[in-house]
Amino acid sequence: MPLNEIPKYFNRETRRLVDAALEDAWQELKKDGLPDTALTRRKLASTIVALASVGETDPAKLKWFAIHAARGALQAETAKARKAQKTVQAAETAA
Repeated sequence: MPLNEIPKYFNRETRRLVDAALEDAWQELKKDGLPDTALTRRKLASTIVALASVGETDPAKLKWFAIHAARGALQAETAKARKAQKTVQAAETAA
């Protein structure tokens, strides 16, 4: 996340911390083979910013929570897509 997209109310050190945690989390997810999607990056960023907003400054915690939130969001989207596909298949079978 470019520093200009991190909320302005964070001090410079916190903004750098948020940026570094986001980049670390993103690199780990890429290693795991998760798709390069805007949803994934947005979830990482929103989680890290939310935690930093309430005072969390431990980079390892920021990264851990962001990765798990992104994986959860991806699983939810995958489940939603599967359910929609099953609904279409059931409708086609019934027709």
